[in-house]
Amino acid sequence: MAQKEKPHALILEKDRKLIDSIEKILKRRSYAVTTSFEKEEALRHLKERTYPLAVVGDAEGSASPFEAMRDIVMASPMTSMVLISDLPEEEVNEKAEGYGILGHVGREVRSKDLLKLVKSFEAIFTSFAPVRS
Repeated sequence: MAQKEKPHALILEKDRKLIDSIEKILKRRSYAVTTSFEKEEALRHLKERTYPLAVVGDAEGSASPFEAMRDIVMASPMTSMVLISDLPEEEVNEKAEGYGILGHVGREVRSKDLLKLVKSFEAIFTSFAPVRS
């Protein structure tokens, strides 16, 4: 039986420490992770391959994470997103309406919060879920 390909995740964020903590969580779940500091680079990645999951925060070349999310949705409408933001949930819901985000985590990412959203993503998109032994 052929081994299932790892699902791909894209992290768009300019804070290297934050990227590292998110990447560690995703790699433990068997994701192939691509990172980008800059919005235009992330958009190029989205043209080259399918990323079922994107984690979007502050990025170079973007006025806000919401602008970056809008551009990601336009480039790749089937990509599910997790927002990195310390804004209150009500404000996130208002500003991210129509982007189909799974939810958001604070900039001081707690593993359990991100993991909860990743597991929700995997439950919804079972064809993308990592093969677990």
